[in-house]
Amino acid sequence: MNIKDLLGKSLLAAGLLSTCLFTNSALAKNLPLEGHVLYVGLSPIPPFVIINGEFSDLSGIDVEIIRELQRRTGFTLNQNRFHIMSLVDLLDVGKQGKLDICASAIPLNAEHAKNFTLSPTTYRSKYVVVVPANSSINNRNDLVGKTLVAEDGNDPTDLLPDNIASQVNLKNEHTTFMTFYSLAAGNADAMLAEEPMATDVVDDWAQGKLKVAYTVKNSDRDIGMIFKKDTFASQVLYDTFKEMQADGTIANIVHKYVPNYEFPEDLKPQNIHLENNTAIASTKY
Repeated sequence: MNIKDLLGKSLLAAGLLSTCLFTNSALAKNLPLEGHVLYVGLSPIPPFVIINGEFSDLSGIDVEIIRELQRRTGFTLNQNRFHIMSLVDLLDVGKQGKLDICASAIPLNAEHAKNFTLSPTTYRSKYVVVVPANSSINNRNDLVGKTLVAEDGNDPTDLLPDNIASQVNLKNEHTTFMTFYSLAAGNADAMLAEEPMATDVVDDWAQGKLKVAYTVKNSDRDIGMIFKKDTFASQVLYDTFKEMQADGTIANIVHKYVPNYEFPEDLKPQNIHLENNTAIASTKY
């Protein structure tokens, strides 16, 4: 091989190496949470968090959103897994600052904003009243003297007029599944549940056992996930989530599990406005 050929191959190799280093550097800049280990807590609530037989086999709207957040930002999971717990434990551990992400179709309200950074909205939901399949309950007046079952930490009577709430008995169970089980077993007369969750359970596990009696008026609320309060990682997660709203990723994930859901105008991808100076573009990264 002559000197000219050797020099040419050396220059080519150097160019390829330079390109590789540049590409790796660019990728690193696009993974702002690379090297960060995040604790992620989930509570089963279909279709947002679904356990498919084993705790290691998870799916659902919130699960897929978190995995996409991980792909885009580069964080790793503590112990390489999600931590599964009841909703009341999830919120309690989250308030202690021990979880970076809490997900379980969580209401994005002022109370949670005191202790967490709220994500953008995943879904605008309504409450429905679920009853046994043979129940005659058709409206809120029929709840007088009846027993409502709810998960620990929840008080569904807040959604009822005072004169009816004062005449309703409340029974608590430790998990979401146990509330539905208790209702199907005849240990309660009714329960209030998020519409997508109620529909999923009634059409699947509880088919023929439970039904949706009616939709609670003026019960619209935004649901999403909550992050550890005011951290660098939380700001990155929030901004990335917002980008996923704008590029249609959130809508695609939601429609995978709830095909007929119609996004409100303000939550449609084309109406999501990104901040000009989001953390994703920050030189702090």
